[in-house]
Amino acid sequence: MNITELSPQYFVSPQIEIADLESLKSQGFVVVVNNRPDGEAEDQPCSSEIQVAAEQAGLRYVYNPVDLKRLSSKEVAAQDELIKANDKVFAFCRTGTRSSVLWVLAKQEDEMSFVTLVADVMKKGFDLGRCLPAMERLKKR
Repeated sequence: MNITELSPQYFVSPQIEIADLESLKSQGFVVVVNNRPDGEAEDQPCSSEIQVAAEQAGLRYVYNPVDLKRLSSKEVAAQDELIKANDKVFAFCRTGTRSSVLWVLAKQEDEMSFVTLVADVMKKGFDLGRCLPAMERLKKR
């Protein structure tokens, strides 16, 4: 797994496999968040399969799918609630980008912090350029 730390309690990754869940538990994660809508690719495990395996591994599972064309404050608020709970959160999607977008939008306080957070995430290897139009709608000013 290619896991990227965005903060001490929030980590993102590309798509995981069912077999990865035991490893996530052993790494101290408490919550697994799936930000990828079901059915994007034929080889992706469906949310219900991941949920069963996550719960069997002793992890809390949250399905918060993101479509950037329809991104709303609802998805951001759900992710923010998990971030604020202060549990060690592992979030994934196809590449980790949408999970990073949600973190930026949840953590921003104003336009300056938004710009800083976007830059920090981009330095970690996520190209948020294509996401900025969707993010702009939810940017705090």
